Amino acid sequence: MAMGNRVRLIDIANKAGVSKMTVSLALRNDPSISRETTNMIKEIADTLGYVPNRIAKGLVNGRTYTIAAIVGGDMHDDYHNQFLKGATDYAMGKGYTLTIALTEGDKKLETEIIRKYQEMGIDGYLVFHCGSSTNYKKMKEQGIPFVLYTKYFEDMDCDYVTCDDLKGGYDMTRYFLEQGHERIAYIYDKGLKNSSEVKNRCRGYQKAMEETSQGFEEIMVIPYDNSLDGRTVEEKNPELMELLHSDKVPTAFFICNDVVAAAFLADMKSLGCRIPEDFSIAGYEGVYLGAVLDPPLTTMSTPIRDMGKTACELLIKKIEGKIQKNQISRISMEPVLTIRKSVKRREELE
Repeated sequence: MAMGNRVRLIDIANKAGVSKMTVSLALRNDPSISRETTNMIKEIADTLGYVPNRIAKGLVNGRTYTIAAIVGGDMHDDYHNQFLKGATDYAMGKGYTLTIALTEGDKKLETEIIRKYQEMGIDGYLVFHCGSSTNYKKMKEQGIPFVLYTKYFEDMDCDYVTCDDLKGGYDMTRYFLEQGHERIAYIYDKGLKNSSEVKNRCRGYQKAMEETSQGFEEIMVIPYDNSLDGRTVEEKNPELMELLHSDKVPTAFFICNDVVAAAFLADMKSLGCRIPEDFSIAGYEGVYLGAVLDPPLTTMSTPIRDMGKTACELLIKKIEGKIQKNQISRISMEPVLTIRKSVKRREELE
């Protein structure tokens, strides 16, 4: 065999003294081929440097064996890194390649990326969407497989893998209450006001507060602007400032996610506040950033990498027809409370 030529199935067959069909079946772990023969053929394939021709394989079954992750958020923390690690490991194990497109919340760019990917024949999509369901309603009508992750659309029925954010929001609020805090505020990124994960975390917070004697107060749900546009904290966040200077100033703040919590913590320190001496702070998601803050952030940790694996597994099963296209899967994974030093018992603050 000449150097530089692709190793073919017939090359392996000749070396092993078996038929080309036997080699093909063995490389697919077909049970009709004995384990001994399969192992021998795989060893010969490795020795010869055999690489499967995925293009030829795709021509047979109409697939490219490539899936795309459309990431509508920023990659400035390790949330998407963890998710994509879980997804990539699973995809590679199943013979698929994962390609990644960053849209940073740009809906027009998201539309253009999807169009380009469809021209390339991408088999399916993992999606952290930009907020509009228009593209995905069209994809669903066309029978194109996709799985949303972290957040879903409330105006359409489709496959998704999320964290149980309602439970997570409830459990975090209950933890604050158990630490003696009664005036607890929920802080959300104003740009994520209508995002399902942020809304569900708030619903969990509201449910826990409604079970207390003081009840739920709308005034305690506050938007937060952490944009870097030259304005001061006070200028960007009048509602927060009003609450901090009222007779209902919170003793604890539940922040919608860890990245926002990090910005909030920095802003509060710039105003001269001490954490947790003046009030307690907790976040959500459990990204690496929270562990290195000062103080380290108490958070509701989500199984991010497992979510990536699970979402990718679901998508590939849809692509391969192991789950019917009209069968909707909604998977909600369990969050776990991670206790660090940003929360103190209320009695310790007095």
